[in-house]
Order: sequence, then C-alpha cells, then structure tokens
Amino acid sequence: MLHKPLIVLCISAVISACATSPEISSQEDVRQRAQQDYESMFSALPVDGHTISLEEAIARSIKYNLDNRLKLMEAVVAQQRLDLLDMKKLPRLAANAGYTVRSRRQASSSLNLGTGVPNFGASTSQDTGIVSADLQLSWDTLDFGIAYLNAKQAGDQVLIAAERQRKTVQNIIRDVQYAYWKMLGSQDLLQSLTPLLSEIRQGLNDSYAAQQAKLKPIEECLDYQRAMLDIQRQMHSLQRNIYDSRIELTALMGLPPGFNYKIEAATDHARSIDVKNDLPSVDNLRMQALSNRPELIEEDYKKRIALLEIKKERLRMIPGIELFTGYNYNDNSFLLHDTWASSGYRLTWDLLNLVSGPRAIRHAKSSVELANIRRMATSMAIVTQVDVALHRITQAQADYDISRETSRVDSSLYEQYEKRASLDQQDQLSLIEAKARKLLSSMRLAAAYADWQNAIAQLEISVGYQPGVLLDHTAELADLTQQVSEHLATPSLSHENGFYSPKNIAAKLNYSTDYSSAADRAKRLSNIR
Repeated sequence: MLHKPLIVLCISAVISACATSPEISSQEDVRQRAQQDYESMFSALPVDGHTISLEEAIARSIKYNLDNRLKLMEAVVAQQRLDLLDMKKLPRLAANAGYTVRSRRQASSSLNLGTGVPNFGASTSQDTGIVSADLQLSWDTLDFGIAYLNAKQAGDQVLIAAERQRKTVQNIIRDVQYAYWKMLGSQDLLQSLTPLLSEIRQGLNDSYAAQQAKLKPIEECLDYQRAMLDIQRQMHSLQRNIYDSRIELTALMGLPPGFNYKIEAATDHARSIDVKNDLPSVDNLRMQALSNRPELIEEDYKKRIALLEIKKERLRMIPGIELFTGYNYNDNSFLLHDTWASSGYRLTWDLLNLVSGPRAIRHAKSSVELANIRRMATSMAIVTQVDVALHRITQAQADYDISRETSRVDSSLYEQYEKRASLDQQDQLSLIEAKARKLLSSMRLAAAYADWQNAIAQLEISVGYQPGVLLDHTAELADLTQQVSEHLATPSLSHENGFYSPKNIAAKLNYSTDYSSAADRAKRLSNIR
C-alpha cells in the first residue's frame, strides 16, 4: 500500500508547483522607473534663462501639460474600445480540432425490446484514436442587437471623453493666464524685496542693541520692534505669494521645479470687458452657457447611454435566433463519409429574463430620470456661475481701480518720505514703513490686475467659450504658439467657432482614430516632445 502515500505526495508537489506568489518590485526597478519618468516628463526644456511670452506659456501648457495628455489618452482609449465593440457585431467564426484516444474500445450491444432477446453480440463503430476538426460560422440575432447597442454606448463614451478634454483645455488656458499675470506683476518686485528685508533686519538689530544699552525707553523700543516685525511678516507673505505664482506657472508649463526662466510683458493681450456694453444680455449669456458648457453636453451623452440601456434590457427579454453553418472532418474509419457540411438554426430564449427583465427596465428608466435631474442640477449651477462671473468682473475691475489709486498714493508718499530722509527729517521706521507700503501696494495692484483678467477668463469658461482655433498639441511649439496668439488677439466671446462646434469635436475624434491606427512611437502621448 506504499503507492497511496506516493500518489498523495505527487499530488501535493503538483499543487505546490501551481501556487503563485506575489512578486514585489525591487528597489532597482522602482528607481529605474522613477528615473525614466523624470527624464520623460522634462525632456523638452527651453534654454536656461529663456524668456517666455504669454502665448508660449499657453502653448507649452497645451503641448506638455500631462493633465491634457491624460484626457487625450482617455479619448483614444474610448475610441479603441469602440473599435473593439464594432468587431463584436460580426458573425462568430470558430475553428476546433482535437485528438481523442480511449484505453478500451467503445463497444456496445443491443436488446430487442419486443422479445427481450439480444440482437447480437458486442460491437463497435469507433476507432480507439480519433482526429476531428470543424470550422463553424454562426450569427445570433440577439447577440448582434446587444453588440450594436453596446457600440452605440461606446460611441457616446468617446464623445464624453472629447468634452472632458475640451474642458481641460479651457481650464489650462485660464490657469496659465492667471498665474502668468500674477508672476508678471511680481517678478520685478523681488529685486526690491531682498534689500528691504535686509533693512528690516538691520533695524531690528539696532533696536535690540538700543534696548540692551538703554538708550531709549523700553516701550519705544518694543513698539518699534513690533512695527518692524509686522512689516517683516507682510514682506515674507509677499515673497511667498511671488514664489507660489512662479511654482504654479512652472508646473502648468511642464517645466521642472526651480527651472530658471523669465516672462515678458504681454500688455497687448490684456482684456477689458464692459459688462453693460460689450456683452449680450444676461439671458443670452445664460442660454449660451446651457448650450455650450462641456459638462451639459456630457450629460446629454450620458442620457443617450441610459436610453440605450432601456432598449438593451427589452431586447434581452425576447428570444434570439442563431444561424450556423460549418464544415466538419472526422477520421473515424467506420464512417462512410469523413467530411461533411452542416447548416441550421436554433432558437435560444433565457426565460428567467422574463422575470428579471421588468425590474431591469425600471432600473434603466430610473437611470434616465437620474440623468435628467443631474443635468438640471448642473444647469442651475452653471446659470449661477454666469451671474457670479458677471458680478466678479465688475467687482474685480473696481478692486483694480482702487488698488491702482492706492499704489499711486503710496508711491507718492514714499517719495516725500525719501526726500525728508535725505534732509535727516524722517526717522528710519517711517521710511521703511513707507517703502514696505509702496511694495505691498505694487503687489496688490498686480494681484488685482491678475484677478481682473481671471474674472474675464472665468466668464468665458462659464459660458463654454473656447479657443476658436484648434490647439493641436502635436504641432511644433512655434506653430502652436502662433495659434494661441490668434486666439488671444480675438476679442472675448466674439469668435463663432469659440462656442460648441461639432466640427471641432469631429477633428478631435479624427485625431483619436488616427492615433488608434498609428504604429509610430513618436505619436505616443506618453512621449514628451
């Protein structure tokens, strides 16, 4: 009986050999992946100290920003899924081949049911080893109907991906302009900020020394130190805002943190909108928003997907007809014909769908109703965004006017203090405070201007306005910069192609289709060029 433990041992060995253990990534693999990703992300850098215009900043963000590439790749994957589902509508062509061998012959005898006497002895009509093969073409009407509806839904998913990418481009342009205007107004202030911080630190050291030497009353020294520390805190906050705007713009353009570059003035692209005279009525703006916002176009496609789901559930409740034809081969020597063709049809019907189908249809109808409510809720939020954007433009322009006047007053006041200081008629604290107020006013003026431009850009987004030209990330940077320049040179909300355009969406779909069929590695979105 030693063979039983041996069999158990063999079975255990086979089971152990089939077990799969998780494979943990090695530190070297992770390091190589991180190095490759870093080199890929930052493979298209300008020269050190390069001066970047507003047009180039937007073009770089469209071309190299990974969020935009992610949305583009999602559209490509959705298109490829549609291509795969289209193949599901084709008939099924299956080829089978095999070899079967028996340890004993398949033998049988028969019994006469009328007499109860065996007709003859055991006999066989099959070889011990048989080779068989068949090629069968079949087509099921129910499967075709389901596949057709699935493909229609996948087509709507492609359009949803295109709308999401359109939204991403709108947000990128707005964010780049906002960060650019903030940085433009503040980059020159860094040259004045560093010396001022040194003066503040020196003033604090002098005050600490005077307090220790008891050259001044302690209350006067503490008041002076408190005032200087307040100024120092404001200067550090100013410095942090300047660096934050630079970091934000650097990330949007796909440049590595700390990369050395400058930006040039772009006053030609500054936009100004008179809410009362330059814009359509509020009702027209609201209707434009409801007709052009990518979020609402996306909800339209989601509703179409939900409606198709109702048709699918109804289709599953009816029987399907399968048509088939095929060619067969069998080398059994007892057969008169070893090859033959066969055709036929069969009716298939899952009767349990008659029970679950009504519930599935009710669920699909509820999904349609959910899509309607979700779209209306989004529409309400969008209409509110239009009103808020209009109010913010007016408010931002008023804030800019106040900031400009405040900056003028603080600059004039500093000039007066500086003149008095040259005549030894002004104390150091008042002079430093005046200089700090001047610097803060300049920074607030730059921030107010950036907020004003951002409010205008936010209005464009709230009504679904986009660049009237197709910003193709595959174009050369110089060509893409020229496209952006054409967009910026167009007055806000004036280009007819800036609103929802099926032609522009078709161009995006053509790109996804071309990408799906392209074998050129240079066209891959994961390659930063």
